[in-house]
Amino acid sequence: MQNSIKQYSIGELLDGRYFYIPAYQRGYRWTAKQVEDLLRDLLCFANDEKKDFDFYCLQPIIAKPITDTAKMQTLFKGIDSQSLAEKGCWEVIDGQQRLTTLFLLYKYLMLKKGWDEETLAEEEDGKELYHIFYATREESSDFLQSLSLDALNSDSSNASNIDHFHMLGAFKTIDEWIKTSGKEINARYNLGKGLDAVRSPIFELLNGMRDTKTGSVQVLWYELAENSDNSIREFQKINTGKLKLTDAELVKGLFLQSKNFSHGAQFIDKNILAAEWEMVENTLHANSFWYFLQKKGVDMANRIDLIFTLIYKRHRLSNIPEERHAEELAIIDKEIQDPRKSVIFRFFYDMLEGLQGKELQKKVAETWAEVMDTFRRLDDWFYTPRIYNYIGLLSQCDEDIVNHLIYYDTKIDDSTSQEEFISYLKDRVKFQLRSVHLNEDGIIDLKYKQRSLVFKTLLTLNVHLVNMQNTKFNSVSEVYKFPFDVLNEQNWDIEHIDSFSTNKLKKDEDKSEWIHTALHDLGSSLPEDALIRINELVKSKLYNQAITIIKDFANEEEENEDVKNSICNLTLLDSQTNRSYGNSLFCTKRKIIIDRLMKGVFVPIGTQYVFSKLYDPSGTNRSAWRQDDMNNYGRHLTDLLKDYLTVED
Repeated sequence: MQNSIKQYSIGELLDGRYFYIPAYQRGYRWTAKQVEDLLRDLLCFANDEKKDFDFYCLQPIIAKPITDTAKMQTLFKGIDSQSLAEKGCWEVIDGQQRLTTLFLLYKYLMLKKGWDEETLAEEEDGKELYHIFYATREESSDFLQSLSLDALNSDSSNASNIDHFHMLGAFKTIDEWIKTSGKEINARYNLGKGLDAVRSPIFELLNGMRDTKTGSVQVLWYELAENSDNSIREFQKINTGKLKLTDAELVKGLFLQSKNFSHGAQFIDKNILAAEWEMVENTLHANSFWYFLQKKGVDMANRIDLIFTLIYKRHRLSNIPEERHAEELAIIDKEIQDPRKSVIFRFFYDMLEGLQGKELQKKVAETWAEVMDTFRRLDDWFYTPRIYNYIGLLSQCDEDIVNHLIYYDTKIDDSTSQEEFISYLKDRVKFQLRSVHLNEDGIIDLKYKQRSLVFKTLLTLNVHLVNMQNTKFNSVSEVYKFPFDVLNEQNWDIEHIDSFSTNKLKKDEDKSEWIHTALHDLGSSLPEDALIRINELVKSKLYNQAITIIKDFANEEEENEDVKNSICNLTLLDSQTNRSYGNSLFCTKRKIIIDRLMKGVFVPIGTQYVFSKLYDPSGTNRSAWRQDDMNNYGRHLTDLLKDYLTVED
């Protein structure tokens, strides 16, 4: 039997057939945007004028028939063998994302019509929604089948596994889109605003057959010969030149192949491996875990890819001198980014290729043990606050985690203490700050234009302040962890404590707004004669003179740009707060910071210290940030970070 290509309508696939999604396929991962794009295309096509028998074409589906009775019963557990034979069974090589999304959409439309399977068969000439079985998450089939409208009111974050999380998210996206964008599209077509007027055209389109005059949704059906003996290889060939699966998803297929467990659980149990895979995947899915390992803004389509990447890098670097690691890692990273190479998958594929029987199962067990050892090492670090804090800091400095794993594997054992590893991490922080120098007054000499180094330095300050809390307790009791996930979510940046310069206010309306805000925040502290004078100047549009008077009474000094651009006048702040106070007076900024703290917004501890004036030894002036404050802040900053600085004699 040869490979063949056909064209089917979705209506023709609604015959109750069974689809099997093998282990090498990624889990369901369509985003809200992908779901919305499909819905928009379908509704617009349904509403547009078109030729008779016209159709909307989806991307191809690649499948392989399953006719062996024993194999059917193994893959589709609990299903009557006669039903399997009558309806037909298919291994989906490519297309499960579209099939799952269409299943969710069709299920939703049926539920909204109040139809069950019997009603569908009666009303739509014997149609039956197809069934999808997933090799690695058997419960996902039941999850899809049991979906009800009640699921729309459930919390997606409570989904029992990551596939359910994305499936439920897509289900909710369908409902929300139809209620909003779908109604808007129908209004543009003058087709009414009722929700049924949105749902019905899509439902009719999906039910359309190739000979349906009013149109249908069709798909190219690429059918592999049943005797094709390597679905993974076929899958790789098919995906060449388009968005590919991640290496981890292909590696998953390697680990979970049935032949790996032909000797039962002598070396490793398939169910345990699958459960551990899901546990690792779900742990990495949590941002609190992910962003102590990755720089802010960095993500992966499948985060478990990180574990396999670390193992690959560790093996690649095993025979490379340490002084060449950085050079080699640059080469490795470039190779990994090349989608044509699939270097991670190929590494594991080559490791298992050619092995049979017990030898294969033993190698799978050994390799999976390395996966779990790597994950557990990261997990141990996550639950050890000072180690977590330093590794998170170094991750934000773009250091590769594999370097820390290699050091730990080669230098740390039962005879060494945790403090030795912490000392190593502190040395790495010192390396990151190696370009920080002191000025003639012995204060850190950094300018705003050195943004990357300023950010590292201020982030180090905040991590150090958190670790200071931990060192007040013994290592068993340390509890304070820096929120690197919040750092990513809030998008912190470098901000001037005292406004860079009111000279930056070029437009009259900006100057007027600045004056209005300043007068409000200074309140009754301004003498009446000064207030009268300021109002006169504003009426005459002499804004600069009014600003000068206000700054004098607020005890703000117009320092030169060089001073205001030094690290002594810089702190970290989330982008929303940063935008909210612009060039305001220090007292205005302080009020905004306090207000956001009171509302539960996280503000970096170093920034809290600045606006609480904890660096002011006199403790007298809380409303201004002057030269003395900058000097005090600079001295404290330098003193706190002395262990991380390379100071020349």
